[in-house]
Amino acid sequence: MSNKWKFFWAASLIFVVFFQACGMHSWEELIIGKDDEKKMGREFDSLIKVGDKSVMQAGEYIFTPQTPEQTTLYDYLQARAKSIINVISKDDLEGILPSSSVCGSNGKQKCTKDNFFEFKIISSKTKNAFAVPGGYIYFYTEILKDFQTESELSSVLGHEIGHVVLHHSRDRMVKSAGASAIISVFLGDGIAGLIGLLGANFWLTKNGQEDESASDAIAFVYTDKIGISSKGLGDFFGRALKTYNKVDETCDLKEEGSWTDVFSTHPPSCKRVMDNNERIAKAKSGQTLTSHPRDVNYVNGKSYKQLVDEAKL
Repeated sequence: MSNKWKFFWAASLIFVVFFQACGMHSWEELIIGKDDEKKMGREFDSLIKVGDKSVMQAGEYIFTPQTPEQTTLYDYLQARAKSIINVISKDDLEGILPSSSVCGSNGKQKCTKDNFFEFKIISSKTKNAFAVPGGYIYFYTEILKDFQTESELSSVLGHEIGHVVLHHSRDRMVKSAGASAIISVFLGDGIAGLIGLLGANFWLTKNGQEDESASDAIAFVYTDKIGISSKGLGDFFGRALKTYNKVDETCDLKEEGSWTDVFSTHPPSCKRVMDNNERIAKAKSGQTLTSHPRDVNYVNGKSYKQLVDEAKL
């Protein structure tokens, strides 16, 4: 064997050992690690807080409850999110929790499942919700008003958490930036430079069909585990489809199989609705399109829609 090949195999062995020793599972994680994702999310959130024009449109601002009814709705959203976080698998949690970054409102705590995620509301006429690396998830008031049931809210919450757990933003970032990502992280300006390279609005663009489908699937797992009907995802996206039949929960795949941009980062399609119905049909928990054996009770006897109406967002 020539010296050239000896060097190649030796270097490959060293790389594999390094890759495994660091607990990395993908090339994307080698370039942008979990601590990098958390830092990136904090930087994005700081832009949101100050109303930076690159991520906030005119008139948009961070929503804070002003009335008892709004506080009830806000707390309800946080409680539903926490219930989902509690059923995330140990392996998935290990895959997102950074080792050296800090979390929590004071930014001084070690990251745990209880303080890693942050759920915030943006007052806006835009019907959207999105997630960025590091566990930061945002819901616009308009989409909160559009949800009709607890199941719809929880399904989309689980979907956004799924984007974080599956590192979709990070992976899209590496694919978009290519070699520039490596230079920025390892040799250049760090994550701040990468954000500048991609643009702050990178996270506001819609995900691809594969990522959306994967997040739909993980949202089903979460809602099923916490005892909330998983049909909300199909109900929510179905309303945007011309051929959606509310009676049998179906739509026309031939006519509406493409992904349109009705909900910005959440393009609906008939296939998403039908895929979700199929998951429910195969659910081992026993849930169906009409019921779930462990249905969660409403808050103080009130439905989600009642809470939203009383909050007057």
